[in-house]
Amino acid sequence: MKLFRYRRPSLRVLLGITRVKSKIRKETGISTFQRYTLPRRIKQRMLQKIGVYSPTVTPIRQTVKGKFPTPLGLIKKKD
Repeated sequence: MKLFRYRRPSLRVLLGITRVKSKIRKETGISTFQRYTLPRRIKQRMLQKIGVYSPTVTPIRQTVKGKFPTPLGLIKKKD
């Protein structure tokens, strides 16, 4: 562990609850099952099949959000 940390670890991390929980999820295979059944993953797969994440549509999506595509990525939207 580093001497200086950017963030203070949570109580769950210090007690080891997070590590035990993720170990149980991996051993039981819940994570692999949920990757196909979670609503956000179903929506993501649907958008991939439609072509929303294709290289031709990506600049259009970014422009709508206010991020203008440039060769070097120098122009960024100020929030």
